[in-house]
Amino acid sequence: MTNLIVKNINIRAVNVPLDKPIIAHLGTFESWPYLCIDVHTNSNSIGRSYIGPYLLSQLGSISKCIEALSKFFLDKNIKPFDFFKEGFKKTALLGYQGVGLYALAALDIAFWDVYAKEANLPLAVLLGSDLKALDTYNSRGLWLIPLDKVEKEVNDLLDNGSFNALKVRIGRDILKEDINVIEKIKKIGGDNITIMSDFNCCYEYDTALKRMLALDDIGLYWFEEPINYRNFEDCAKLSARIKTPINIGENFHGPYDLIRSINANASTYIMPDLMRIGGVSGWLKAANIAEAYNLKFSTHLYPEVSAHLMHLTPTAHWLEWVDWANPILKDTGFKINNGKYHIPNIPGTGIEWNESNIEKYKVNV
Repeated sequence: MTNLIVKNINIRAVNVPLDKPIIAHLGTFESWPYLCIDVHTNSNSIGRSYIGPYLLSQLGSISKCIEALSKFFLDKNIKPFDFFKEGFKKTALLGYQGVGLYALAALDIAFWDVYAKEANLPLAVLLGSDLKALDTYNSRGLWLIPLDKVEKEVNDLLDNGSFNALKVRIGRDILKEDINVIEKIKKIGGDNITIMSDFNCCYEYDTALKRMLALDDIGLYWFEEPINYRNFEDCAKLSARIKTPINIGENFHGPYDLIRSINANASTYIMPDLMRIGGVSGWLKAANIAEAYNLKFSTHLYPEVSAHLMHLTPTAHWLEWVDWANPILKDTGFKINNGKYHIPNIPGTGIEWNESNIEKYKVNV
C-alpha cells in the first residue's frame, strides 16, 4: 500500500436527533452533534470517521483544526501510525489535549479505515486479530427520567433478550429514588441482569462517599465517574473505601491521563473514549499501558470502531453500545445478539454514510 495517497479531506457537520433524549446532571440534550470525515485517495477507497464532540457550538472550531491538520497529509502516502506521530507534533503549540487531539483522532480513524479498506480486510483483522463476539451493554437510555417511566425504559433497553446488561444514571436528589430505580431494573431483568451505573461527575468527594456507601451492597457492577474526572487523588480515596469497582476514563485526553490515573490508583476499571484518547493510534498505546497494569479496559461510545479495537486490547472488558449515530450510518452488518456485539466481515471499520440523512441533518460550521 505504498501508493495509497491522500488527495482530499472532506468535513461535514450534522446534528442528529436522539431517540431517547439525554437527561443528565449537565443538562438535557435532544440531539447530538457530529463531524463526519471523508479521506479521498488516489484509489477508489475512501476513509471515513465520525467524532461527536458534545457541543454543537464547538463543531466549527474543531472542523477548522481538522482542516488545518489535513494540509500536512495531502499528497503523502498513508501510514496511519506515522501520520499520528507527525500530527501529534503539529498540535504541540495548540496543546496535546482538547481541540487538537479531537481533530487528530478524527483523521487518524479515517486513515486507518482507508488503510484497512485498501488491504481488503476488517480493521481488527488488519491489526492481527480474528473477529470475535464482544460482551456489550445497552447505554442508550435510563437517564434521570421520571420514576414512572423507568419500567418501560428498562423493557425497551433489554430489547427482547438482545441485552442482559444495562447502564443506569444515578445521583438523584433523593437516595431512595436511586434505590427505587435500581431495584426496578433488577426485578424486570431477573437474576442474570448486569447493571452498570454512572454518576456523570455529579458529586464532590464527601457527598460521593456518602451516596456510594449507601449503594455499595445493592449489586451494581461498577460506579462510573462519581466526582470530577480530573480529581484522580480523591477518586483513589473513594476506591479504597468502596467495595463496588470504580470506572473512569472517558475523559482521559490521550494516554498520558491514563498514566496519571494509574499512578494515583484512581480506579479499578477504565473506559477510554475513542475521540479523546486519540483515535485508533492513541487507543493502541493506551491498551498496551493497561495490559502492563492488568487494568480491565471498556469502551465509551463509538461502538463500531471501538469494537474493532477491543479485539486488540489484551484486557478488553465491556463494549458500551449506543445508537446515537445510527441515523447517519448505513447498515453494514453490525449485529447484537444475546448480549454480544458482532462486527461485519467487511473491509475497514464498517462505517459508511446514509447520505440522505447526512444531508437532512447537515448544519453549517
